[in-house]
Amino acid sequence: MTENYNSNSNNSNEEEDEENLKENTSKKNSNENENYVYEICQLFDKENNETIDSNDLIDLIKALGIMLNDENIQIIKNFISSNQKEKIPFKEFFDLYDNLILNKKSKEEEEKELISAFEFFDGENTGYIDVNYFKKAICSFGNKLNENEFNELMGKAIFDKTNKNFNYKEFIKTILDDDII
Repeated sequence: MTENYNSNSNNSNEEEDEENLKENTSKKNSNENENYVYEICQLFDKENNETIDSNDLIDLIKALGIMLNDENIQIIKNFISSNQKEKIPFKEFFDLYDNLILNKKSKEEEEKELISAFEFFDGENTGYIDVNYFKKAICSFGNKLNENEFNELMGKAIFDKTNKNFNYKEFIKTILDDDII
């Protein structure tokens, strides 16, 4: 009976150790993420007083790799209208960042959404998009890209033999795996 108790006690200790390891790993990852966000915020802190100019908010959010979908844009608008400040303290921005992260979609949801959007450019349902047609659209509408940004993004694309069309499903997987958007 004593051996059985000791065996259960050892299992219990192992389970506790495993739980403690998971908790410590989670805290470490959380701290690393907080440090990363803080460092990026410092890049936008022009006056070195732990504030962000409200005009730089969108660029900061993009720099943190958060996709600007309609829901996130609404969260940002609500944040700006409730703050009504030219300078946003880091601590207040961290609240906004947390809201945006909580709103973040899974990779599968993002992939489905992007495929649906890219299908618009694939009128013949071939799985490929004409790069010139796509360039005109992505550099002209919405969150416009400049020539360099577009070329950098398209460096991830897999082109057909003519180099005029690219496989957008593979492109989407690549950019999501690289956390480009």
